[in-house]
Amino acid sequence: MPREKEKLKIMYVVESLGGGVISYLLLLCNELAKNGNDITLLYGVRKQTPDNLRELFDNRVNLIEVNNFQRAVSPSADYRAYCEVKQQIMDIRPDIVHLNSSKAGAIGRMIKLFNSRSLKNTQFFYTPHGYSFLMGNESPVKRNIYYAIEAILSKLNTTTIACGIGEYKYAKKIDKDSKYVNNCVDLDYIDSFVNSDSNTLTNVFYTVGRINEQKNPKLFNQIALRHPEWQFVWIGDGPMRDELSASNIKVTGWLTNQEVMKNIQEYDNFILTSKWEGLPIVLLEAMALRKKCFVTNVSGNSEVINDTNGFKFNTVDEFDKQYASIKKDENLCKGVMARKDVECLYSKDSFVQGYSRIYEG
Repeated sequence: MPREKEKLKIMYVVESLGGGVISYLLLLCNELAKNGNDITLLYGVRKQTPDNLRELFDNRVNLIEVNNFQRAVSPSADYRAYCEVKQQIMDIRPDIVHLNSSKAGAIGRMIKLFNSRSLKNTQFFYTPHGYSFLMGNESPVKRNIYYAIEAILSKLNTTTIACGIGEYKYAKKIDKDSKYVNNCVDLDYIDSFVNSDSNTLTNVFYTVGRINEQKNPKLFNQIALRHPEWQFVWIGDGPMRDELSASNIKVTGWLTNQEVMKNIQEYDNFILTSKWEGLPIVLLEAMALRKKCFVTNVSGNSEVINDTNGFKFNTVDEFDKQYASIKKDENLCKGVMARKDVECLYSKDSFVQGYSRIYEG
């Protein structure tokens, strides 16, 4: 008889549990828990963190809040977070620790460095979800420092798993042994929200995310100002909310994923004005719903959207040119192709299988 696969004890660590990262971890934790693995999630709470986490995650997933995780760099808070995470790792003794995003990646890899003997049998993995050295709001000096930190930390016997081919290109420059697994969406879940009224409105453009420099609300606002005859919806909130001053922009604040899915059914157009990305799950969700997708031509977006499934731009004029090129039949075709691409390249099964193969060596 074939030997039964050994079940793994896996710990995920994330500094900020919200946005696309929570969709990623929900699917990965829940699916691997269903397969019999012992799953623990260490996380930090943010405004966008859902209140009903326990309901969203499988009951077999152990949820542990890290009280000192915070977005900004703070030596004292970061040291306390280091101690919290280290204590949990030492208590639980996982086979695998998978670090998500820059802050958790740095803290977790330092724990690996300073406790190499006691953690010699624990594998460490790291997924950036958008490298910090790509942050367009930082100076070249800071970005070079972030790059140097990533390069140094990559030497600490930790395997990087990029969340898409765009991020993988950068990961390979830092560590030639990096791997990648495309982000994914759960099509059955998304399709459960589709109804007969879906996609009935025209010229409504929506986006989802934190209103910060990365998502470039200034460009979003410029497009809205150029087209006062259209409606724009930003689902989310953040420190740059005041940049969305156009009267035809509605800011909803943070919504649960279920609320987002219900609201976007009636919107025809998805727009993403980001300055940098990893592989945005909100874009994959829009493609799965056959939306007309308009995205900035940056890494993370440009590897997903091409001439057959959507539209790329970097300025208001380029956006207008892309929109003007739309014809009804072409539009329908692009929505169909977007859906097909998600089904072929970003499926839940290939996502879970990809991580399982890497974890099992």
